[in-house]
Amino acid sequence: MMIIIVVVVVISTTVFQSHAAEKILKEIDGQISSFHEKSKGSLEAIGLLFSEMASQPLPPQMICQILKMDEETVRASFEAGNPPRASREQLVEAIRTSIDPEDDVELYRKVLEKHITRFENTDKIMSALSGDLSGFHQHVGGSVEKISRFFSDLAPAPQKGEPMPEGMIHALLRIEQSAKTCSLQDFLDCFERNLDLSDTVNEIKTVLDKHMTA
Repeated sequence: MMIIIVVVVVISTTVFQSHAAEKILKEIDGQISSFHEKSKGSLEAIGLLFSEMASQPLPPQMICQILKMDEETVRASFEAGNPPRASREQLVEAIRTSIDPEDDVELYRKVLEKHITRFENTDKIMSALSGDLSGFHQHVGGSVEKISRFFSDLAPAPQKGEPMPEGMIHALLRIEQSAKTCSLQDFLDCFERNLDLSDTVNEIKTVLDKHMTA
């Protein structure tokens, strides 16, 4: 009899969790679609999203587990310069799995909308400054050292203007540690990846103009 009671409780709890998840997913369906479209299924973007939902940084291995993606395959794709993308279905299933019965839909809506706004800000900045950024890259001949100085001046205090730790700029640009220059695409992709919600066209343009005359 005790075993039967336990089984019934487990089944009831599972059904309740399922109903709670479906209710939340239905209410944030539009935000999920918008986030996936703007992020293009980027694993990095999804990692940032889930890290904020969890209120702590989640390692890449955990993001792979959440998305049910093979870690070795993902690593190999990144190393080959062809970052894998998660489908909308994978994102939905990952969110479904993360939902607890006591969760409030506003938690998910708020975080999703924040990240959607960040993508919109990124699009605005890249649209306004792509030409200037390309001109800067040409001006410095793709010099990793000069690009590092530019990024340092864009950093918030107290890192602003301080030299980057050894190897950090290469890691950000995703180029070999021995490289002295980077391609325009590497530079633009790196810049876009690291834009934040607080960044503005005017602030970046001011720093960019300073480095164009250096």
